[in-house]
Amino acid sequence: MARIKKKTPLASLIVTQANELVESRYNLTLGEQRLIFTMIARIQPDDEDFKPYRISLNELAEFLGIDKNHIYSDCKKITKKLLGKVVEIQETGRLLQTHWVSSADYIDGTGVVNLTFDPLLKPYLLQLKGNFTSSKLEMLLSFKSQYTMRMYTLLKQYERLNGREVELYLLREILGIGKEQYKLYTDFKRNILEPTQKELKAKADLTFEFDEIKYGRRVGAIRFKILSQKKLIEPTQDKDTVNVMPLTPRLSVPVAQKDLLLDKLLSLVPEQHKAKKTVQSALESFGNKQGFDYVKRNILYSNAKADKSYAGFLNSALKADWGHDWAIERKIEGEEKKQIVEAEQSKKDDDVRKRKESKEKHEKVLSGFYSLSQDVQDGIKNDFLESIQDNTFVVKEWAKTARANENPIE
Repeated sequence: MARIKKKTPLASLIVTQANELVESRYNLTLGEQRLIFTMIARIQPDDEDFKPYRISLNELAEFLGIDKNHIYSDCKKITKKLLGKVVEIQETGRLLQTHWVSSADYIDGTGVVNLTFDPLLKPYLLQLKGNFTSSKLEMLLSFKSQYTMRMYTLLKQYERLNGREVELYLLREILGIGKEQYKLYTDFKRNILEPTQKELKAKADLTFEFDEIKYGRRVGAIRFKILSQKKLIEPTQDKDTVNVMPLTPRLSVPVAQKDLLLDKLLSLVPEQHKAKKTVQSALESFGNKQGFDYVKRNILYSNAKADKSYAGFLNSALKADWGHDWAIERKIEGEEKKQIVEAEQSKKDDDVRKRKESKEKHEKVLSGFYSLSQDVQDGIKNDFLESIQDNTFVVKEWAKTARANENPIE
């Protein structure tokens, strides 16, 4: 009988990358980063070349938030997109631009995809003897934000030095923040730095405090103070939240509060699914453990993305927090639309103000003109009528006012 190969426990898997790769520039979603880090963790220290790394489609669906009813077609679309993702690695006198993955090989009937790293990444992932950073895969997979994953590895690299300083523009590039995202430092701090700090403090073996270094009036760099908290971290054993560290102790919730929470959550569920016991049970369980906002974003995600099996999709979304990235993207899109609307409204307001100021100015001139004696008015009119066109605003106003005074312009 063939021996069944046991699956390696996540707790024993390590993600090791050259520091140049840790500091590289790329923009991957949370699910894509989880996939890449899982592939890296399967590299053995004595590997001399990349191998095809087998990823089950079910595992891939969990990483990427895919409806399992369309797992095969959706996975193909996403791996095709991943094949186009570029990583930029900066070295002294050299910038390498390459892809993360060179191929995705689906074998019919196996339920797996074989993914292979781009060969140009070999110096940064294979046979590393020094100048590298190692992180526990289990720790990385517990994070709910791609920014937390990147920040963790950046700080892990300098953990022994207890701190590091990074130019703000460079930090934005490394984290994959677009030029149009969080342009104001206050927005970057509120949406990236502070949530990342909070998640690391709750889940990781290190966290940070930071100081803002100003260049004149603007913040130009961030000085991180890296704080170890290894003794505080114990992984949860809850089967519904595998690899997720608890944010707060799980306290019992009074029955009345439970009913109120369930009612609020059910109000977000489409009418045809509210009576389903599996839906109610999932909402109650995750509502008590994770809180209203966590469950709400996954309900809204399921409302938008679920196709056939709503209850099954919602359960998977709640377990893996598929709604997290989606909620962030919606927030960014909302902020961008808000900025466009505000800019358009500002332009309209500015145009109205200018027209009003122009009208008031002309009315003041005309008022002063009509306060003069008739002889002076006639002299001025004659002089100006020789030098201006008859369709100008001033002449029209003269004509209008003259008609009202029954004193037409000659």
